[in-house]
Amino acid sequence: MIKIIIEREDDDRIKSISSSGHSGYSSQGSDIVCASVSVLLQNAQKTFEEILNVDTFFTLDENKPSLSITLPTLSGEKLKFADLIMKSTVNGLYDLMDTFPKYINIKEKRK
Repeated sequence: MIKIIIEREDDDRIKSISSSGHSGYSSQGSDIVCASVSVLLQNAQKTFEEILNVDTFFTLDENKPSLSITLPTLSGEKLKFADLIMKSTVNGLYDLMDTFPKYINIKEKRK
C-alpha cells in the first residue's frame, strides 16, 4: 500500500506531501497506481521549478520507493500559485485513493 502524508500549516495551506511504499496493485515496473502517484508528485515539482521558479525540497528514492515535496517559505503571488498547485496535486491523490482504496492511504496532519 502507498502511504501518503499531507502536512498542513495552521492556515490550512499544504506545506508538504510525501509518499512511501508500493501499492501492490501490480508488479514493480507495471503498477499503474504507483506510476500515477509518482506522476502527480513529479509534475508538481516540475511545475514549481520550471514555471514558478521555486526551488522545493524534493526527494526521490527508487531503492525504497518514496517521494516527497516540501515548499519553502513563500509570499505574494508565488504563495497563491504554490497553494493552487499543491491543492491540485492533493485532489488528484484523493481521486486515486477513491478509485483504488485498497492500494492508497492518505493521512493529513498539522504542522
